[in-house]
Amino acid sequence: MDAHLPLRPVACAVLAALADDARPGIDILEAVNATVPGRPILGPGTLYRLLRELRQAELIARTDASGDAPDERQVHHVLTPLGRSVLRADLERLRRTIALAGRARPATER
Repeated sequence: MDAHLPLRPVACAVLAALADDARPGIDILEAVNATVPGRPILGPGTLYRLLRELRQAELIARTDASGDAPDERQVHHVLTPLGRSVLRADLERLRRTIALAGRARPATER
């Protein structure tokens, strides 16, 4: 699992978008881009390349619901048990980082 950590921010966002349920690529794209209103952070080319990488790393898998979908946009993806563990570990790392930042004094107080 440690080989996958830390996740790139966009990979973490994609895995988080899959935390509750399987989704097709277009739903993943919309969920990730909704985290930064008015400024898409992920385009289709980057998303589908990343989905392929995450499948190869066995962090996500295609679902049976996809059937033989000829269009990559219709393929549903789901977190694997490894993907869920990696996501949890990375989110915990981010929580610790945010807590550390919260304890930092502003430069004007030094």
